[in-house]
Amino acid sequence: MPLRLVIENATFQELARGVAAAEAVFEASGISYEDAANGMLAVELWDMKGFPEDAEPSEEEDAAATVWFKAERAACDACCAGWPADKVVRAHRVLGIGPIEPKVKMVNLATWPDRQRRYPEIIERLETATGPDRQLDIDICYVMGWVNEPGTPEEAAELGLPYLTGNLAEVAEITQKSLQGWTIEIDQDPCDARILDPERDKASKDEDDRSVAAWRYFDGRRYMETPPANTAIALTLAAMRLQADSFLPQAW
Repeated sequence: MPLRLVIENATFQELARGVAAAEAVFEASGISYEDAANGMLAVELWDMKGFPEDAEPSEEEDAAATVWFKAERAACDACCAGWPADKVVRAHRVLGIGPIEPKVKMVNLATWPDRQRRYPEIIERLETATGPDRQLDIDICYVMGWVNEPGTPEEAAELGLPYLTGNLAEVAEITQKSLQGWTIEIDQDPCDARILDPERDKASKDEDDRSVAAWRYFDGRRYMETPPANTAIALTLAAMRLQADSFLPQAW
């Protein structure tokens, strides 16, 4: 499983820099991060028990724990490089092993709970939108972490935010950049959009196929009664549906 670094207010790039620094420590030591984590847990458990002599970690566990703590310090130093001194995070329980946190979460941890809460509302508003809606545009940008706070249609114009509900070319360009290798299909009448998993033909089961649609799925099922109001809304809706696993509370 991959290494995971959780530091509030760090950008995705800063977190990636921190993980890379930790990985370098493990590689130089010759100790896997799984073994190092097990050593760290043995040392911390001994600490919690009050350092009993009959439960002291072995020399191997102690050495592995030392590597873990060194890697965690390296991760924090690399991630927080250039931060004000009072903002630098102390290396303690910020490094872990497990699934990588979704990028949409890590772009702004401070706003994540609110953005996660708003996701279902965004889907519903896209499903019922009757045409271009600049308020919905900026709300989507906020939920995705592209702007740091909710805003107004006027602010969407001032910031030059994309017309996610009104300009298919803009939405397609954003989607293609973020989903390289995926195929986009657009229907004009009625409006619909599909985003096809590049591994779709190799999927052994339906649940392995990550493809999504705005309105009608490939087997004829419909996500909603009526099609989207326009093709830009359709593709934005399909792209937002593809993000569903990232926003699930039980997953993160």
